[in-house]
Amino acid sequence: MEISTLEPNEREALLDLLNLWPLADGWQGRDFFRRYIEQDPSFVDENVWVAREGGELVACVQIFPRRIRLLGHAVPMGGIGSVFTHPDQRGKGLASQLLGRAAAAMREAGMELSLLFSALSDFYAQWGWRPLRLQRSILRRSEAPAVAPPGSSDEVELASFDAGRDLDAVKALHWSYSASRNGTVVRDADLWTASLAVAGNPGEEFLVARRAGRAIAYVRATRFDPMLCVTELGRDDDASGPLAALIASLLEPRDPDPLAPPGTRSEQLRAALLLPAFDDIALAVALEHRGVELQPLEDTHTMLRCLNLPALGERLNVRLLPGEDGDAFLNRILPPDGLVFWPSDRF
Repeated sequence: MEISTLEPNEREALLDLLNLWPLADGWQGRDFFRRYIEQDPSFVDENVWVAREGGELVACVQIFPRRIRLLGHAVPMGGIGSVFTHPDQRGKGLASQLLGRAAAAMREAGMELSLLFSALSDFYAQWGWRPLRLQRSILRRSEAPAVAPPGSSDEVELASFDAGRDLDAVKALHWSYSASRNGTVVRDADLWTASLAVAGNPGEEFLVARRAGRAIAYVRATRFDPMLCVTELGRDDDASGPLAALIASLLEPRDPDPLAPPGTRSEQLRAALLLPAFDDIALAVALEHRGVELQPLEDTHTMLRCLNLPALGERLNVRLLPGEDGDAFLNRILPPDGLVFWPSDRF
């Protein structure tokens, strides 16, 4: 068995391997993962670790370099994704070997944290990733009548996102709203382009609220089979009401509904909406005024690993305690529900 990084002439072979991954929503693995090769600006062959048997690719792990916000700092982070082993080669420890190589490579490249998303938390916990106890929310229409909050009658237009008209304002909203939240990705122009291209699954609903012609709030949503999910949101300081109106509108059936799978009525898809973990009390209150109920749901699929504790402590200007390891340090600096990662930045 040979383990190394991907060769440039092996990209199609990598997609052949990933095509064996059974995906929902009608995706072929080859098409789904091709997006992360061709449209992710951080993709380089050296960030893909593979195992070969007889010259054939049989397992893979991909590193996604990002910077995430933590205590007001942009921290170099390596996302882990595209973890897959050929069904005939499972049980041989290949994924574990590749994860070990990837972790060493991330550390050598100066990445101080690693983030991944998986239901296999026990497996990844063996190699240093720890689950974060985050709280998501399921939204549904309540039986109580909506009560218009004060100031909700101002002239606000709800509309579909228009890149030519709205992108600059949305970028500014993302910067101001996300910058104070630990875990959000710092996007440059290339990452914005990538996010707009690959966040859908495959389709995306992107709505904005405009006041006097300028976007003051926005929400993005897609379907992760079988549920409609908010993938990102943002607002001006005084726009919790308009943002709540946008989110509430996602619970309204469409005809036709571009996000509804074949054989599913729009009413079924729009009966509930999943929100990512985030903190915004003013928005929660505004949603209640809109007649939308929030039901908490624990999310244990987000996992974080400290790759270089001394470097991370120095970057954040936080002194390490005697004997403190990476888990203890992250527990100390991150409050409960203290990490926000927009699924529109997924890898």
